This record gives sequence, C-alpha cells and structure tokens, in this order.
Amino acid sequence: MTRAGNAGLIATIAMAFAGVFVGAISAYMGERGATAGASISAAERLGALADPVRAERDRIIAEIVSGAPERLPAPRANLSPYERPRARPKVVIIIDDMGVDQRNSERALMLPGPITFSFLPYARNVRNLTDRAHDAGAEIMLHLPMEPRGEADPGPQALKSEMTGREFLKALEWNLTRFEGYVGVNNHMGSKLTEDIAAMKTVLGYLEHRDVFFLDSVTTSDSAARQAAMDLGLDILYRDVFLDNDDNKDAIRAQLALTERIARETGYVVAIGHPRPDTMDVLGPWLTTAPARGFDLIFASALRRPELTAGPPIVASAPDLRF
Repeated sequence: MTRAGNAGLIATIAMAFAGVFVGAISAYMGERGATAGASISAAERLGALADPVRAERDRIIAEIVSGAPERLPAPRANLSPYERPRARPKVVIIIDDMGVDQRNSERALMLPGPITFSFLPYARNVRNLTDRAHDAGAEIMLHLPMEPRGEADPGPQALKSEMTGREFLKALEWNLTRFEGYVGVNNHMGSKLTEDIAAMKTVLGYLEHRDVFFLDSVTTSDSAARQAAMDLGLDILYRDVFLDNDDNKDAIRAQLALTERIARETGYVVAIGHPRPDTMDVLGPWLTTAPARGFDLIFASALRRPELTAGPPIVASAPDLRF
C-alpha cells in the first residue's frame, strides 16, 4: 500500500495537470514510497536554508531565549521588509484551538484586536462561530489536526502517518472544507507529521492550490515544513512564542515580555495562545495597552503583505470588553 509519504506524489501530479506546480513532480519523485516517519535533522534543515534574513532572525531569537543580555549586537543582515526606519515593531497574536470550548471561544472573540483566530475544523457548530468572527472583523485561520508524538489525541480526521495516500488526501480535504473564509492554516499538534518532508509537501501544495498560507506552530524543533516550502519555492510563516504552555498568569506575563523583546529586536513576532481564562485575563489588558507602548498589532496575513504594515499605528479598542 502507498503510505502518506506517497501522498505528495499523488497531490503534485494532480496539481501539475491543473497548472499549479510545473516541475514539482520531479521534486517529489525521489520521495515515492517514503513513510511519514521520514524526517530531516535540525542541522540538515538549517544547513539547507538559503534565506539569510530568516537565518539572522533565528539567531537573534535564539540568543534572546537563551538569556542574552538586554543589549544585543547589531543584526548582521537587513531584516526587511518588516524593519523600516523608525518602524514600530509588529505583533501578531493568534488564538488557536478555537471552537471546542465554545464558552471561552466566544469570550476570546471579545478581545481587542486585531487578533487572528484559528478554529479546529471538527468543533461543534464551527461554521456559526467562524461566521461570527468574520462578521466582527476578525481574521480567521484553520487549525489543522496532525499526528503528534506520544499518546495525545489530535482529534477526528487528523493527518496520520499510517494513512495511505488516498486516506491522507481525503482527510485533508475533509478538514479544509469544514468552514469558509480562512486565509491561512496552522498545525494542531503535529510533532510527528510535521517532521515528514513528503507529507508536508503534500499539505503545502494543497494549500497553495487553495491560495491560503501555512503557519508552522513549531510543535517540534525538527519540523520539516520550512524545508518543504523551500523545495516547492513557497514561503511559510512560523510561530515564535507560545504564550500559555504554562497555564498561569505569571508565566503568561513572562511570555508576553518575551514577545515584546523579540518584536523590538527583529521587527515582528508571532505569538500563539489559547482560549483559556488565565490567558484572556492577562492578554486583554496587554492588548489594550500595546499600541501606547509602541507596538502595532497586525493580522497574521499582514506578514505576507508587508505594505499593510507600513500604515499608521493600529489602535486596539474594545468598548464591550469584559473580564
């Protein structure tokens, strides 16, 4: 049987006939029959990266996270397009896992923005929630379930390593048609599947066909998503900070401080949180004061369209905000 790794070949052939990826078939041919366990090491992945801007940004973030002093050496490369003269640092806040806990998901929609909300496709009444978010002016993403390492359950219709190519594509299509209006996709769990470069090429190619972007939640340091994107000539976004892995208010405040520092040092930051009471208690006041403290809040999609980050500061306001 053809396993998930071969799904990349199947998807690419279909897209090539549609005129989406000319020449991508040859890139996949070497991965025919690869299993979802195929991965590349972190060293191999970083060594293969040809983007000096991202490499420089990765270096700065690594120094910050490792406890670098408050004053870092000047960047060794231009971090444009996000860094302009006197540009205010940009902050992307994504709230994912939306929809399963409906009460807290509805509360999250009251947070001041701009915020990008990522909805789990298997959530009950997910279309109603996404329609409400869209009508309120929020940006919507789809939180795609993928196989993790360990015993955690990613939910129904998750992309898994034991799937045949046909099963893989059927599950992917099921997830992507659960609701409309999303501009991008990020992985829910996926610490195992995102290490499979062939499977990630399938996912990225399918998303490109639908004209939506992929944001890597980076649930494993050995994610192959960036290398898969480079091989296909695509670009992806990726998460810098998890706000609430430790679900207590002091830890969340510390992660928001880290978020601010990365934004100041590199020009922008992508932080992911979840619709949890402690997260919203801390994040709400932080969002309302962020513009006054020198940060521009932007949607995730704005990082793909840098011209949208060049305008006047975006002021957060939420007259109906309640905590």
